[in-house]
Amino acid sequence: MIYLDNAATTRMYDEVIDIEKEFERNYFANPSALHSFGMEVEEKVKESRKFIADYIGSDENEIFFTKGATESNNIIINSFKSSENTAITSKLEHASVIDTFNNTQFKEVKLVDNDNFGFIDIKNLENLVDDKTNLISLIYVQNEIGTIQNVKKINEVIRNKNKNVFIHLDATQALGKIDCNVKNLGVDALSFSSHKIHGPKGIGGLYINKKKLGKIKTYLFGGRQELVSSGTLNAPAIYAFYKALSLSKEKEDIDYVKKLNLYLRNKVMDNIENIHVNSSIENSSPYILNISFEKIKSEILLHMLEEDKIYISSGSACSKGKDNRILDAIGLDDKYKDGSIRFSFSSDISFEDLDKVVRSLKKHVEEIRMVF
Repeated sequence: MIYLDNAATTRMYDEVIDIEKEFERNYFANPSALHSFGMEVEEKVKESRKFIADYIGSDENEIFFTKGATESNNIIINSFKSSENTAITSKLEHASVIDTFNNTQFKEVKLVDNDNFGFIDIKNLENLVDDKTNLISLIYVQNEIGTIQNVKKINEVIRNKNKNVFIHLDATQALGKIDCNVKNLGVDALSFSSHKIHGPKGIGGLYINKKKLGKIKTYLFGGRQELVSSGTLNAPAIYAFYKALSLSKEKEDIDYVKKLNLYLRNKVMDNIENIHVNSSIENSSPYILNISFEKIKSEILLHMLEEDKIYISSGSACSKGKDNRILDAIGLDDKYKDGSIRFSFSSDISFEDLDKVVRSLKKHVEEIRMVF
C-alpha cells in the first residue's frame, strides 16, 4: 500500500497506539474527579498541556483541548457573531471556517483577494481592515494546495491598521511541520488537530492569548472543563496527542519530505502531458502537492489508483461531493478543474513508492483520456 492522503489523516505512530492503549487500561479515571486516582489522571493531562504550550511558545493556561480544529474554529467564530461585528476571512479557508461564517450572523464578512497560488493579497487585506474590524480568521497552510501564508507580514499589516482586532489562525496543516510559535506569529488564537500529526482522531486544541480570553464565549455548556467548552476530557487521547507531537520532532524529516515532493512534481511533469501544478514551489508545504490533469475525472482516476493500492485525494475530505471552491478561488482554468489530485506526504514514503505512483498515474491517465 502507498498512502498519499496524509492531509486527510495520518497513520498513528505505533508507539502512540501502544501509549494510548496502556493509558486506557491504567489511567481510566475521570480527570475531574476529586479522588487520588482522578488527580493522577489530571496530572497526565497537565503534563500534556505543558508540552503543547512549550511547543508553540505559550503559557499552559492558554491551551484548551477540543475535539479537533473544527470545534476550535467554531469556538472562535461563534464568539464574535453579532449583527454589529465585522470579520475578514479568505476564499481559501477550510470548510469548518467558511461554513461557520455562512451560518452565523455578522454585520459583514469580507473576503480578502488572493493570487493564482493562493497567496493572500496583502494590499487588499490592508484596504479591508478598518477600526470596525473585530475578527480576522485565516488559514496558515492551505489544506488542498499547500500555500503557506506570510503570517508575520499579515499580522504587521493588520496591527498597523487596527491593533485591537482579534486574529485567529487555523494551523491544522502546520503544527508539527512548520513554525507555530504564537509569539513569533503574533496571533491571538491558533487551532490544531492531533490526527494530522500521527496522533489519535477526535482530539485537538485551541490556543487563546490569555489577554484576549475574555472575548471568547463558552461554546458547549455543562461542566466547562476547558472553560470554552464542556464534557469529560478524553485523557487517553490528550496524552497520546502529546506523545505524537513529541515523537514528530524526531520522526518527521522535513528536508526528506521536500525531496519527495519535488521528485514527484518533476516525475509527473516529465512523464505526463497537459497538466497544471496548483501548488507553488516556494512558500508551500512540502507535505502537499496538488496537480490537475486535463481531460481527466479525478474521481475515476482516484478509484483506478485505488485498485493499485495507491491512495490519494481529489481534494479536502471535508469538501467531498462539492464543487471545488479552492480551485475556483485560485482561478484555475475550467479544463483542469475536474482532474485535480492532491498528493500528501509523510516520512514513510520512499522514492521507489513514487516511481510506482508515476507509472500507475501515466497508465491510468492515458486510459481515461482514450475514453474522454
